[in-house]
Amino acid sequence: MVSPSTAPEGPALTHIAVADEVLSRVLSPYKPEATYLLRASVDPAPREDVLVSARGEFSIPFSCYIADTGHFNAVEFNICYNQLAYVLLGQCVISGLLPPLEIPTFEEYRRRQLPDFLILRLKSSFRQAIDPRAFAGTVAVRSAKRKMSMLMLDTVVAFTDGHGGSSEGEVLLGVIDSAKRREQG
Repeated sequence: MVSPSTAPEGPALTHIAVADEVLSRVLSPYKPEATYLLRASVDPAPREDVLVSARGEFSIPFSCYIADTGHFNAVEFNICYNQLAYVLLGQCVISGLLPPLEIPTFEEYRRRQLPDFLILRLKSSFRQAIDPRAFAGTVAVRSAKRKMSMLMLDTVVAFTDGHGGSSEGEVLLGVIDSAKRREQG
């Protein structure tokens, strides 16, 4: 579903609401208690310095691995980044928004989702504690460059709640060329 909206200072943007079925299929590898992303939308080329971005709404009613800390932590940062980035890239395949991915179908994307997508570098910082029960996040792809048998996606991520909580980070995501991997292995 595509619906236009107008940003206060800029031109009209097109927001693609990620269908519940797409969200469910992309997040199916996660255990139910570790599925934190509730809704997402994708913005094709939202700014000159961004190829594509996604916004998501999250809730962590209880941690899947530790007693309640009362705040969003580094492990949850990573899990939430993964979930929103996977959904963003899945919607990119469906909508043809990121041609360098070179994944022709959503079924192919789903087959490659776990074995071929790697976090090569993750940097995160926390400005103020985030309430994990209700918060939002964004992931944006700044560039996509091929290096040998891998597509390198330079991404940025940010999370905020409605109470001033915030964190941000940079993630270098690698997408392995599965054809080359099969040739080598």
